[in-house]
Amino acid sequence: MARLAAGRVPPRASHGFRLEWDHLRMASFIGFFLMIWFFPNPNAVSFREDPGAGREGTLIVQLLWFGSLAFALLNVQDRWSDVRQQFDLSLILLMGWCAASVPIAILPDVSMRRYIFTLVALLATILCVASPRRMVTILWLFLAIILAETVTKYVFVFALPGLGRHGYLGAEPQLNGLWKGQFAHKNIAGPVCVFELFILYAARGRVPAAWLMLLAIPQVIFLVMSGSKTSLALLVAVFCLTTAILRTRSLFAILGIASGAVFAINALTILSTMSDFFHELARVVIGDASFTGRTDVWAMLVRYIGEHPFMGAGMLSFWQIGAASPAATDGNTWVSVASYGHQGYLDTAATIGLPGLALALLFILVRPVLDLTTIPRNDTRLLGMFVSFWLFGLLHNGTESNMLGRADNAWLFLIIGVAGIRRCRVESAKRAFVPEPATRRLPRPPSLARRA
Repeated sequence: MARLAAGRVPPRASHGFRLEWDHLRMASFIGFFLMIWFFPNPNAVSFREDPGAGREGTLIVQLLWFGSLAFALLNVQDRWSDVRQQFDLSLILLMGWCAASVPIAILPDVSMRRYIFTLVALLATILCVASPRRMVTILWLFLAIILAETVTKYVFVFALPGLGRHGYLGAEPQLNGLWKGQFAHKNIAGPVCVFELFILYAARGRVPAAWLMLLAIPQVIFLVMSGSKTSLALLVAVFCLTTAILRTRSLFAILGIASGAVFAINALTILSTMSDFFHELARVVIGDASFTGRTDVWAMLVRYIGEHPFMGAGMLSFWQIGAASPAATDGNTWVSVASYGHQGYLDTAATIGLPGLALALLFILVRPVLDLTTIPRNDTRLLGMFVSFWLFGLLHNGTESNMLGRADNAWLFLIIGVAGIRRCRVESAKRAFVPEPATRRLPRPPSLARRA
């Protein structure tokens, strides 16, 4: 009673209080993934195959995201000293530049709504990764969510094929029969399968191999049946790059691997529209130098960036804004009806300018590289998972557009990778400053000392 009166909490009560906060953080984590893995469209409640479905926003989705962020902020109180290290200068500069582009956007009101949505989703993602007390808790939560998500998407494919597969009467008849599960498009479902395989690989040694295979095989089958060729190719490439990065702590080696991969994917895509050499190289490597018609969009974006290099069109104020879009006046019919640029680096430069793209690379490329050089390589399973998320997000933007993509799965997993790598750095630094327990030899009793 005296200790309670003095404001001291008994050890058992303190431990129970900590567990309650951890349980709330687990609930926040699960709720976050319910929104991005179980809703048909990460940006809208819609089963439409059109990637631009919900372009005006959906009230229930927006309310859920604001609620998710508020709940995550509430649960992070006792870990704020660690979590606040996620919000460094690179993140502040990027989001500040995006905010500065809003008033000069083509449609400022649309730009503002999309900026707020992007910021809320980004902050909620960082808090969900940084707030659980033990990092291994994230892995166990991932495994439980994967089990539920796998069952859900196969139910959609076989029990609800009208929703779980692309149809001939959809927005893209050429995708007829391809699997998409509970998602609105195969390009959302494919990356999810890849992320789940990265998670299952990180669980090796903690979960029996037979159980992991029972979960991994359905992901591979679904990935193949979805026809997501980009995701399938990146699965192998990212695994090799992650292995190489985890074997070194050299700044120049890690920067060379990551930036080299980003340059290579951009050389094959962007430079193929400007150079005969890279055009021929893309034809040899990919087999289709037009990237299924994407080069027409990229050429238009390159021209627009040349005309508006500093601030671009404004934060997310280029695509899906109707007749005001610069693409709507392009002479190419395919370009004028496109929903996005199919190239994240070009789309970013077109919306927030070349300085904005440089700040984005500072946050999503340079920051993780600097963090990786300070992290010991004692146990690389969880670190490898975060590195795989990060690299996949960087390379996926070579042929798809998800950078600063509001609640897009691939974008948020890129953020999970960046935040996870920073968390590994923070925790390794804390362990380095914890002194080893002193081992002192007790003096012998006088009688034993005399005998000796």
